Amino acid sequence: MSAETELHAALSASAALASLVDTRITPDIIPEGNPLPAVVYQRAGTTVVSTIHDGQPIAEEVRFQVSAWAPTRTAADAVVDEVANALAVAGVSVADRSSGIDPESDLKSATVEVDWWHVF
Repeated sequence: MSAETELHAALSASAALASLVDTRITPDIIPEGNPLPAVVYQRAGTTVVSTIHDGQPIAEEVRFQVSAWAPTRTAADAVVDEVANALAVAGVSVADRSSGIDPESDLKSATVEVDWWHVF
């Protein structure tokens, strides 16, 4: 199982998050025509952890950016609050939080960054 699969499972397991976005939790982009709000996640970086004996990779620390997109800042913040709660249930703390806007669509985003440990 990949780190992305684990992250998606943790987010999908949250009933509170599902009440806001249903199953609209996708990697990389929001599919065209998807209703909002929606959650998008992407891998922002990876640090591989190897053994000192033979250099074999045994785990990776993955930095994920998880963004909630919605028509309003309030809605995006509410969704990303539930993202943070779902991640906390999975034992993952938020490392950073930010907000944004897409000037073309006027959609608002709220983003959390997390460090996810994935053992091979």
